Amino acid sequence: MNNREQSGAELDRPPNTSNHAEPWIQNAIDTVSRCAYPGYEFTVLVDGRGEVYLQAWYLEADTVGGDVEKQFTRRWFLSPHMNNSEIVQTAFKCILTSMEHRTREWFTYKARAIFQPHYDVEKLWVICEERAMRERA
Repeated sequence: MNNREQSGAELDRPPNTSNHAEPWIQNAIDTVSRCAYPGYEFTVLVDGRGEVYLQAWYLEADTVGGDVEKQFTRRWFLSPHMNNSEIVQTAFKCILTSMEHRTREWFTYKARAIFQPHYDVEKLWVICEERAMRERA
């Protein structure tokens, strides 16, 4: 299951540009369309609540099953108050964060992805608590 299926993002849609999107949304679409990074495609979407966000996707083998699939970055919400520089910087941060995420998935130690980004935070908390208890003992 890819990131989009997990996040429920299949319900999201591109802004309705046929009926003239709000000017700030059209500006965001135009600004994002001028951003590029090899292997990635950017898009501006509207979620079910009407929130506007930037998201990118790329093709890569799934780290579990190995099948090449469309992988999606996290969502980066856009505000009507953002200027073009902030929109471009958000697209740049999207790529930086995605590259870190991919590195954490693919980097291994003794054939295990010990820094992978999908660990449950509650389980990580238990590991930290166990360590703290050992240090206090």
